[in-house]
Amino acid sequence: MTSPIRPLPATPGDIGAVPLVLLPGTLCDARLFAPLLDRLAHRDTRVLAIDGDDPAILVEALLKQAPPRFALLGFSLGGLVALELALRAPERVVGLALLDSNARARAADAPPHPGPPAAAVADTWPRSVGSARADDGDLRGLLDAMAQDVGATAHAAQERLAVARADKREQLARFAMPALVLAGAEDALCPPAFQRELADGLPDATLALIDGAGHFAPLEAPDAVAAHVAAWLARVDHAATPSTSPIRTGDDMTKTTPPEETGTVLQVERRDFTELVPTDRARAQGMRGFDPIYTDIVDYIVRCTHRIWDERDVGLIYSHYTHNCVAYTTMGTMYDRETHIRDTIQRLVEFPDRRGLAQQVIWRGDDQEGFYTSHMTHGQGRHSQYGMYGKPTGRTFLTRTVADCMIVENKIYKEWIVRDNMGPVIQLGLDPHAYAQDIAVRKFEAGEPIMEVVENRRLLGQYPPETEADVSIAHNDGEAQLLRDLHHIYNKRMFGRIHDLYAPNCQWHGPLMREYYGVAAVLQQTMRLVALIPDGYFVPQHICSVESEEGGTKYAVRWTLDGHHLGYGPLGAPTGHPLFVMGVNHYHVRDGKIVDEWAVYDELSMLAQVKLAALQRAAG
Repeated sequence: MTSPIRPLPATPGDIGAVPLVLLPGTLCDARLFAPLLDRLAHRDTRVLAIDGDDPAILVEALLKQAPPRFALLGFSLGGLVALELALRAPERVVGLALLDSNARARAADAPPHPGPPAAAVADTWPRSVGSARADDGDLRGLLDAMAQDVGATAHAAQERLAVARADKREQLARFAMPALVLAGAEDALCPPAFQRELADGLPDATLALIDGAGHFAPLEAPDAVAAHVAAWLARVDHAATPSTSPIRTGDDMTKTTPPEETGTVLQVERRDFTELVPTDRARAQGMRGFDPIYTDIVDYIVRCTHRIWDERDVGLIYSHYTHNCVAYTTMGTMYDRETHIRDTIQRLVEFPDRRGLAQQVIWRGDDQEGFYTSHMTHGQGRHSQYGMYGKPTGRTFLTRTVADCMIVENKIYKEWIVRDNMGPVIQLGLDPHAYAQDIAVRKFEAGEPIMEVVENRRLLGQYPPETEADVSIAHNDGEAQLLRDLHHIYNKRMFGRIHDLYAPNCQWHGPLMREYYGVAAVLQQTMRLVALIPDGYFVPQHICSVESEEGGTKYAVRWTLDGHHLGYGPLGAPTGHPLFVMGVNHYHVRDGKIVDEWAVYDELSMLAQVKLAALQRAAG
């Protein structure tokens, strides 16, 4: 026997935010989610009632009321139904949140909830809430009111649905969408062990246990629940963005392109290489114009880099770069595809066993407007052949590189390559000053100028630096805040802010493969760079971010620092010569603190600039 589904009104939302469908639990209605929805403004939300005992019929009815693609949140029995619904329509459910629920079958010895509904609430009340809410009359009254309105007929159907459910723990691995598993730490009906079981089984899940809350966490701890749900929805929105991007047709920006496939874009850090270049994976995002082999933008950038550099298929540059691709590097600029090919061949010949190890890819964009990727790698090899480093030394090297790429329809059309060239020079036993001098001489003889920028606009006359940072390149609040923090540190010289921004156990990964730990080390290394160019102006050029599978958010910032060599350091005594630094930093932020920073810039390029300026000055 089934009862008709009673949909509740939808709340209108912002364009770009994935609609959210919420499924309440036994003897609950939309009032269960009222505190949560009050804290989730500007999103299309729809609460659908659980009112039937046949899973297939119930799911079909719910899908008819749901948007074409949506995030799905289920509480308790609603979580069980959410699992069934996501199994039936994985192409429509782009995010899954399970609150105070589980994936197990009903225990054989579990007694049914007694009827009428009021008796069921009374029976389960002692185990339904955290110890601090045991005497909460208002909460008990709300549960009684919802139970009365749901009624005995719907309650009986819900009980039959709960009893007949199948164990779905073996199927959790099929749910690839961003997931949230949340419950009260004192939930006696669906205890923490059930929640860990769910989180461990779901491929892309975040686990949150709310201290002091019981089974009705959305009502007992609405602020904490809303914070975790908002973070999950941000992950869902980010993963779904490429599939809902506008198609530009003149002035019409209202149309959307349907996704080729749906799924979660790959992340590098916790996956082996074979998982990053799958052979049997469906496309996870729109990839219009890309070769069929690529399933998402991370797969593209990791796989094509491997094919070109490690498999030595250098000719793929013809199909993966435009003929006029411009590449900005720390040692100069390449203006055409043939220069890319020539430079790649020369490097591979000098280091025949060179390998590039993908570390992480931070990205934004879609297949309509284009993608931007910031790809960090560790390159390693042995200097066994003649080349740019001269006579083979037989020594090995390890260096860090970040390549920022702009990509449309399988082709990179602009690239920024920041490679730590000083690292290999030192590791191969070469004299950095002599090597930089050779570079400077070649540039001087080629007539390459050093641009002297007398005023870099950090200080306007006698005014102090700008109070507020320019955050116009930010795409969200987190990016804007990071830009403000960097402005305060690098341009306003408020280095003490580092103590507030970094976690006590943070790690700093810098040029020359330096690895340092703790806030004091970050402070020293940051000031070390600024001390070299004390009049330098720090200008972020681009920023993007992704929600990390490791928790928190990862940011990529491409930046320049422009000034003069007025300070002591690895370049020698101050020369007063102009200096320009291009760098890329990756940051990992968790719980509001930076836990990892990867800083990539090239001290060899800086040293060569100083040498070149000296040659030009000597020549008059």
